[in-house]
Amino acid sequence: MLKSRVKAKYTHLWTSPAAARRRARRWTAFAGALVVSPFVALAVAAAGLFPAGVAIASALTAGPAGLLLLTELNTEKSPPRRSGTLLVARTLTGERTVDLSRIERVRLLTYFSRSGVSERVLLVRDACGTSLGLTSPASRRALRRALERLPRRGPRPRVSRAALVHLGMLPAPGRLAVHTATVWLATVLGLCGYLCAVLALAA
Repeated sequence: MLKSRVKAKYTHLWTSPAAARRRARRWTAFAGALVVSPFVALAVAAAGLFPAGVAIASALTAGPAGLLLLTELNTEKSPPRRSGTLLVARTLTGERTVDLSRIERVRLLTYFSRSGVSERVLLVRDACGTSLGLTSPASRRALRRALERLPRRGPRPRVSRAALVHLGMLPAPGRLAVHTATVWLATVLGLCGYLCAVLALAA
């Protein structure tokens, strides 16, 4: 009932959660196909249809492209619009609407470039199952206010400590350093393992 009233009031802003999830699943499947394409190419190369070098080239191009796409699917690409508790932003898969009054989970995603940390994204998931990665100062402020206004009693969203530190709601800078180091190590090991697996199978 509450959802219907909210949708009716903000129908000009509302982006269907079901439609957003369908678009996200299609793009996720496409990105996943790019990631596994080197292994598919190796299987085809084993049949003698083309050289194994094609699989290695795919690992160096399609694989990273798929991984990069996976990291960008949920991230806002335009300044968010807000009306009431609804936050609307455009992503690679189209517009998404999250209800900040019905947050289920918030976690911090950290991405790296050659110079170090390239981006931190607050991934918010609401009760409708819609996920949106927040990066702009305006969206972070909106999220913080929404979390601060939550009632003390009743169910509360799962918010990681790293996300709370990034929002300035938890004075524990060491926690963010541990998060950054852990994610960096996992990223390096994951990429090395991926390339080693492709090269080992191509040998």
